[in-house]
Amino acid sequence: MRKGTLIPESHNQTRALRKVCMYNPDLARYELHRVWTRELEGNMKKRSVSFGWAILFVTLLVACHGSGAGVTMPAAANIEGTKWLLTEVSGAPVSPMAGEKQPHILLDPAQKKITGFAGCNNFFSGYELDGSSLKFASVGSTRMSCPDLQMSLETEVFKALDKTSAWKISEDVLLFLDGRDILARFAMAQGDERATDSELKITGAVWQWVQTLYNDDRKAVPADPTNYTVQFQEDGTLNVKADCNQKGGTYSASAEERRLSIEITHSTMAACPEGSLEDEFVRGLTAAAIYFIKDGDLFIDLKYDTGTMKFSK
Repeated sequence: MRKGTLIPESHNQTRALRKVCMYNPDLARYELHRVWTRELEGNMKKRSVSFGWAILFVTLLVACHGSGAGVTMPAAANIEGTKWLLTEVSGAPVSPMAGEKQPHILLDPAQKKITGFAGCNNFFSGYELDGSSLKFASVGSTRMSCPDLQMSLETEVFKALDKTSAWKISEDVLLFLDGRDILARFAMAQGDERATDSELKITGAVWQWVQTLYNDDRKAVPADPTNYTVQFQEDGTLNVKADCNQKGGTYSASAEERRLSIEITHSTMAACPEGSLEDEFVRGLTAAAIYFIKDGDLFIDLKYDTGTMKFSK
């Protein structure tokens, strides 16, 4: 306190607390109680508390309690197991472009993994959740290239995940926070959007190979996609048509991390005509690392980021 005044010395802190009450009442209440405790401890020997601090405490406490319910830690069950749709990142509103799906996240409490769509690519990461504290591990993603606007959005999403240190939910709005800064806002998905994306399902359909685009800009394009197909079965086996030969094998897929591995175990031994892409097609399948589906097409990223295979139904 300054001599002759009832206003606390840290007037900027007072104004800051009022502002935080509006946007993050839980954080403001915590900070207010911390400051009040420190003031009490400093005046214990005097056995008195300044009148200015008493008025300030009551005023801010009422304001903050009017902004939310109690000083409680958020329940982890609220953030985990729910699909959240991105509505704002880095202070800018987010809305999906025509024909595009909305960026979203899903935290899996069993595996402690986050999966989602960042605007162009699907991504995955681990996370640590402790009360209101939230930290994400390094993010992995598919390697699809998109228009500049979508790529810029994706960059901001990944930056927000990297900086996130806390979270808060208020009226079905999820906030990712870095101290007092709001990094991203999410709305709780409604209705059918709550379910895991059905588009992750790759079984049943006969996928026709459209092309492979390699990272050195080479392309492999079959003259007839119907001669190069793969069909994933529910039991973990797969059927492959590679030009003039029929092949089979096994696969494993992780919808959470979009990981895919394929092993060809048997094949017919016909001699395919000159110009056949049989070997290149099979090499691509057995080099599968990550998969995703966009606009109904299946994309398989190859190991070591060497290229991407595209399939259509």
